[in-house]
Amino acid sequence: MKHSYAFWIIAMVVIATAIGFGVVRAQQDDAAAKVEVQDSETAGQINALNDEIGEKQSDIDRLNQRIDEYRKKITALEGQATSMEVEVELLDNRVAKSEADIEETEKQISSVNDEISVLSLRIKDVEGQLERSRLSLGEILRKMDVYDQDTTLQMFFGSNSFGDLLSRLEELSSVSGDLKASLEQAQAERTQIESDRTEQVGKRASLSELQNRQKTQRDLLEEQKGTKELLLAQTQRSESQFQKFVNQLREEQQYVNQQISALQDAVERKLSSMDEEGQGSSVLSWPADPSYGISARFHDPDYPFRNLFEHPGMDIPVPYGTTIRSAAPGYVAWTRTGNMYGNYVMVIHSNGIATLYAHLSRISVVQDQFVSRGDVIGSSGGVPGTPGAGFSTGAHLHFEVRLNGIPTDPLAYLTD
Repeated sequence: MKHSYAFWIIAMVVIATAIGFGVVRAQQDDAAAKVEVQDSETAGQINALNDEIGEKQSDIDRLNQRIDEYRKKITALEGQATSMEVEVELLDNRVAKSEADIEETEKQISSVNDEISVLSLRIKDVEGQLERSRLSLGEILRKMDVYDQDTTLQMFFGSNSFGDLLSRLEELSSVSGDLKASLEQAQAERTQIESDRTEQVGKRASLSELQNRQKTQRDLLEEQKGTKELLLAQTQRSESQFQKFVNQLREEQQYVNQQISALQDAVERKLSSMDEEGQGSSVLSWPADPSYGISARFHDPDYPFRNLFEHPGMDIPVPYGTTIRSAAPGYVAWTRTGNMYGNYVMVIHSNGIATLYAHLSRISVVQDQFVSRGDVIGSSGGVPGTPGAGFSTGAHLHFEVRLNGIPTDPLAYLTD
């Protein structure tokens, strides 16, 4: 059998490349053995973390069962007749539920941290695999290119068997398939890394939300504990004193409703020619810096005394002594001191709107005084034991908006 010179040259190049590939294949086999050891170590760490995650999830499930039990007890107690015993038991169950809420959130935070650690291990492991794939591919390409024609000729003419040539040709025929498989594997590894990183970003966002939720839960717990202490102090643990105190609080709210209705028409006539901004009360300014947030909202479901009456406004947790300003042009209807509101000011505006500012440590206006938007009303208070604190567990401004005497959500009117 005769062949052309070109055929032999091509054959020799193919054989040399195949030999080089054989060396690389051996190197790859060694690397694969090392990868298995590293994968095993990583898998062990991941399995241990997943076991911890499973245990924490079981704890979370048990805590949620406890929370549901407290929730049912609270609902049952809210349906009972108002009494000192019922109110104290209600507050105790709310405190217990809040403590369980905090513990459950703590478990979730710990579990999410473990999930982030698992993703970090997976990313690190796949990055290692991707780097090894890159090096292997580079080595294959380098070996295929390293043998020059002279070396190829020498290797070919040194061969004693044409069968060796055919064997090498068959071996080389699989090179393109192996390269394709390696490239696909590298692409899969890169895709996995991107997916894991995206998931990790989501887990970190979830972690931040859980941490914020836990802070809110801790604040609520402290308020609930303070509320119980305040209630016991105000009522001296006496049922008769408790009933008297509750009646005083309700009478105070009723008085506010009645007085606003009586004064609204007269005050609106005065305001009709004095609204220098032309906005009336359709838009209210914040009475204190809104960056402090809101610690209790209108009809807040977590309000400690919701069993007695709904929370009729919102609480802004400003520091003691913060300057409080009028939300819109209006007339001061009255300045009073009550059991519930402590020192408080009522301002009547146009469009049937009135605003109330409670738990003030200092009042800076007098009855029937006209105030423009932003004028100083007084200073915030609310710290138990301080003048004008009223029924309050901590420093804040209690702010109400009334429409035709009826409490309404302040957020529907406030603007920055």
